[in-house]
Amino acid sequence: MSDHPTRHEPQSWEQLSPEQVIELLVYELYSPVSLLGSQLRRLTEDDDPLSEEEYEAIFAQMDHAVRQLSKTVVHLKRYSEERKRL
Repeated sequence: MSDHPTRHEPQSWEQLSPEQVIELLVYELYSPVSLLGSQLRRLTEDDDPLSEEEYEAIFAQMDHAVRQLSKTVVHLKRYSEERKRL
């Protein structure tokens, strides 16, 4: 995906076509899902013990990714509700 759309606020999603929303969702979901997967692997499969600071950093990154996913879900829900009204 070389042409990444910019982050959209929920209001602008309403003006997007379903194809554009799918493209935006792929862009919005890719980074946090990838981060969560890699950090979970690091926590569960890493043979080297992690320091407390590393654990804190990992959990902070995971928390940020979950918040990003939550915002995307809210945007999608609003988009879906608006489409039902049309």
